[in-house]
Amino acid sequence: MTMHDDSQLELLERDLQRLAEPREEDELVRLAVRRQLAAMTAPGPRRRRSVRIAVGIAGVAAAAAAIAIVTDVGTSGSGGPSVADAAVIHHALTAVAGPANSIVHEKVAGVQNGVPVEAEWWQQTSPPYASLVIKGPVGHEGEVSDNGTTSFEYEPRTNTITEQPDSSPPTPIDPVSQVRQELASGQSQVAGTVVIGGSTLYKIDLPNGLVGYFDTSDYRPRYMDDPQRDGSVVRVRVVAYDYLPMTASTRALLSVTEQHPGARVVHASDSGSSK
Repeated sequence: MTMHDDSQLELLERDLQRLAEPREEDELVRLAVRRQLAAMTAPGPRRRRSVRIAVGIAGVAAAAAAIAIVTDVGTSGSGGPSVADAAVIHHALTAVAGPANSIVHEKVAGVQNGVPVEAEWWQQTSPPYASLVIKGPVGHEGEVSDNGTTSFEYEPRTNTITEQPDSSPPTPIDPVSQVRQELASGQSQVAGTVVIGGSTLYKIDLPNGLVGYFDTSDYRPRYMDDPQRDGSVVRVRVVAYDYLPMTASTRALLSVTEQHPGARVVHASDSGSSK
């Protein structure tokens, strides 16, 4: 691992320049920081404040990152992250905070218990969080979708789709959603840079054990280390991560029935009869 040194000054200088660039959400950030500073200077015992904000849109993500910079850098002295590290976290958070009313597309791959596995998601970023997921051992993936009220599972061997009512409302399920929330918590720490597969990446330790590796150019997530209960660590490679506009053609990516129009559809309670 290579910590920040003279060879990284150019990257860090670029980070600070980008952090200072005007943004549309600057007024939201200014008001949020003003409220935080007022609370910090109010009479009473002085203590370090922790900010935990769940992120839904890019503007709120930027505000959360700015508050984290003020509280951690402005009040913790040498114990908090440097301004350059705070800038890295801010940019990483912005890179994974997508717009509302769109579709997040993500594909990850890894090896678990010696078996290559992969997973690919398409999911709405707003309610009802309709989704389609393909995951499992390579060559034997399962395929399911959910439209907000009903789930659908595709069986390729019989070209059959089984549907059943949801037992609970869908929620965001892509792995990067957890990374996004933890980056916004103000508790993440930049652990320098590492080289993986020939690429130099920022390593960020997240508060609940995950470790994220982010591109030094566009700050998009490239790998995640996920600790397991048995003490092992599964490294997941982020093959694709992007946001798609909500259109008629992209909406079809959320539906198993749209992807397999010739499949037979049956109810889970009556799997022997077609719909």
